[in-house]
Amino acid sequence: MIDHRYLSDLRLLLYPAVYPHEQVDLPKELQMLLTRSKRKTARYALAVTAWDNGCNGNEFLADRRRVVTRELAARWMLAEVGLYLVILGTNNDWRDRLAEMRADRTGFHSTIVQGVHYINTATGDFNTVQSAWGPVTFGNAEILTDLVASVPMAA
Repeated sequence: MIDHRYLSDLRLLLYPAVYPHEQVDLPKELQMLLTRSKRKTARYALAVTAWDNGCNGNEFLADRRRVVTRELAARWMLAEVGLYLVILGTNNDWRDRLAEMRADRTGFHSTIVQGVHYINTATGDFNTVQSAWGPVTFGNAEILTDLVASVPMAA
């Protein structure tokens, strides 16, 4: 179940200050998709989606990557997108599912998952996995983690 107040508060925090563009006609798998471009080739996106209890973390991440790739017409080496994915859900085994969702360590995808942020909407608990090369993170993942975590869940 999606918390619409949370989505509204997150949108107010990130759009247009961090992500100046919002996709409005979204596929059913996505509740929000914000984008920004930096220079001519760098593109970044933040997508919010609901957890699908019918699959494991690897399948879920692969599915959402495909959806974002299709929605943003991402192409490897030509029009890549760095994605920060926010997942909202209430499943009891969310930490196990998050462990199955690995952020990308290479750029060999048209949509590069730079961070996955899971929020348990029942408890407000959250956890993040993000790509890193040693102490260096990519796509402002640390800043986004702090911003996404700062939005309170509805009581």
